Amino acid sequence: MNEDKVLEAVTGLEKTIKDNREAGEKILLEQKSFFEQKYTEAQKALTDLEKKSAEEVKQLNEDLAKKGADLEEIRKQVLEMKARSGRFKGSGGEIEKKAAEVISDTLEEHFKEISSIKKGNPINIQVEHKAITNMTAANNLSGNALATYDLTPAVRGRRKVNIRDLVPVINSATGIWKFYRQRTPVGDGSLAIQSTHGNPKNQLDYNLDEETVVAEYIAGFVRFAKQMAQDLPFLQNFIANELLEDYKRTESGIFLPILTSGALGDTTAAATGVYAENIIDWIANLLGNDYDPNAIITTARVWSEILRTKPQNYSIPGSVMIDENGNVRFQGIPLTVQNNMATGKVLIGDFSKAAIIQTEGMSINFYEQDSDNVQRNLITARVECRANLAILRPDAFIYGSKT
Repeated sequence: MNEDKVLEAVTGLEKTIKDNREAGEKILLEQKSFFEQKYTEAQKALTDLEKKSAEEVKQLNEDLAKKGADLEEIRKQVLEMKARSGRFKGSGGEIEKKAAEVISDTLEEHFKEISSIKKGNPINIQVEHKAITNMTAANNLSGNALATYDLTPAVRGRRKVNIRDLVPVINSATGIWKFYRQRTPVGDGSLAIQSTHGNPKNQLDYNLDEETVVAEYIAGFVRFAKQMAQDLPFLQNFIANELLEDYKRTESGIFLPILTSGALGDTTAAATGVYAENIIDWIANLLGNDYDPNAIITTARVWSEILRTKPQNYSIPGSVMIDENGNVRFQGIPLTVQNNMATGKVLIGDFSKAAIIQTEGMSINFYEQDSDNVQRNLITARVECRANLAILRPDAFIYGSKT
């Protein structure tokens, strides 16, 4: 018997059992021959027991309501059928359960009901068969669908300008750096024309003050699990970049206030209430003191106010240039946004007159032998630099607000 016929027999049997909802007498009389035929075909196909005759099946059905022992025999035979049977294949592909398994499960589940079949005592038997549906991730997948990962984290904005971009950096062999600053006024006496021949020339002197800068460490560290570093390939570079960004922000947040608080340049300006005009006056004050201002530092809000400057003639002051990208220059001096600056403030100066003094340059290192890292499988990432700010000439800087 080919597989299609076996499948047909099992399908018919399933339908017969499902539809057998009437009295036992009706099942035995009306469906007797059909059940006998289908059961015999399934028995032959799955157990290869050709010696089983239709008479045994007939006898089984006739005594079904009386002999539970024979049903036990049937169950054993079906279990043998299960062991020999493979999966049936039909036009729709593999069915979910083996035919013998379906028959066996149904007989076992309803053994008592079948044993009690008799006239006037109907039963309802359901044969399990999984409904075939369209495959979806929600219904047919355990776990998660395959995802695509971008290994470049979306990070915060980066500071465009930091204090290290404005002033020179001087390396010192030790943590104590000294320099000599000329006083204001510079000393006593002055040069003069020797109008009377033979008279003595004028004598001068110059005064200097020793200034001391002590470098201190600016540092911080991150500890993370080695497993995390293995599972996130980008982690080490990500941490290094974030430590570098935090160092620059912190260093600017420390050194810029030192510079602004130490600025002694003349803040006199016309009381116009316009930043653009005040800045021009401050540049003039520095030029009048023989300094060459090379940068103007302020906040993003002040920058925007300068761009929106609209005097009566709707033009900005002369020699102020604004390009299509919003870059502003006063007499060729660039105005730069620095977000460590205090609200509404402007710092103008000759930034060659200040310097970062560093004993040990900025470095980022990773350590597995730190503290109890070995016991805990941790890695320490550290950023540090031993540095401080030296204001060589305080009068070369002006720190002011709109007047």
